[in-house]
Amino acid sequence: MHVRVNPGSVALDEPDDCTSFKVLLSESARESLPTLLRTTSAGHLANGDVLVSVDWIRNECAGRIGMGWNYRFANMLVYAAGKGWLSDDGSHVRAHVEAY
Repeated sequence: MHVRVNPGSVALDEPDDCTSFKVLLSESARESLPTLLRTTSAGHLANGDVLVSVDWIRNECAGRIGMGWNYRFANMLVYAAGKGWLSDDGSHVRAHVEAY
C-alpha cells in the first residue's frame, strides 16, 4: 500500500497490499505536503519521513480490502514496530517519501 499525495489530495492506493508502505509525493505537491497531511488527518512530517495515522489508514481501507486484511495489517505494524517505524503509542507508522 502507498499514500499518494497530489496537489489538493491524499489517497491510499493498493490498500490490500500490506507488504510495502511508502508515500508517493507529486513534485507539484511538495510545498503543500505538511498542510495536506494535517487537513486530511493523514499524518505529519518527521525528520524527512511522513508519520501516517494508523486510524487514517483503517478509514481509507474501509470497504476496499479482502479477507484477512486485519491480520496482515497487524503483522505489518508489528514488523514496523520491530524496525522502529511505529510511534511509541502505536498511532502512526513511518513511511519514506518517494517523488514521482
